[in-house]
Amino acid sequence: PNLDAEGAKASEPPDWCPPMLATLTDERFSDPGWLYERKLDGERVLAFRAGGRVRLLTRNRKCVNDTYPELVEALARQPLDDFAADGEVVAFEGRRTSFSRLQGRMQIRDPDTARASGIKVYLYLFDLMHAGGWDLTALPLRRRKALLKRALTFRNPVRLAAHRNEAGEAFFREACEKGWEGI
Repeated sequence: PNLDAEGAKASEPPDWCPPMLATLTDERFSDPGWLYERKLDGERVLAFRAGGRVRLLTRNRKCVNDTYPELVEALARQPLDDFAADGEVVAFEGRRTSFSRLQGRMQIRDPDTARASGIKVYLYLFDLMHAGGWDLTALPLRRRKALLKRALTFRNPVRLAAHRNEAGEAFFREACEKGWEGI
């Protein structure tokens, strides 16, 4: 796809990109300069694809391909074969993400055992740091999110993490009412 990544730098696919981290605050606020996302209760992973090679790495650079083989396969089917994206692997207990349920998968190192575990996992992507030969990290987050939405196909088990551009206080109240991990 045409990424229209004006402001990006030409770049080879990276071996590693540090993840962007959320800002912790006790204040509840709305600000047009901020994005508001639901905090998912899972395992942070960075997804890298360079041609036919897909790697899922934790924040500590631990490869978890064998733990989540269905996610690796889904990323290998993406139309874009050169990208680095940031996301969260989750499992659900009802309608809520459940870290304790995900823990049943996190220690599995055999792809067949992982598939047979009965614990379905999903990868919610929320940032695109590299795509189609371009380093996107200098672009604003909103632009990278728009590129992510256009560059990849979102079908289970790969999902796009939604965000809001406004009403941070209302989103926080919703998170509290629904028992989410946070925003």
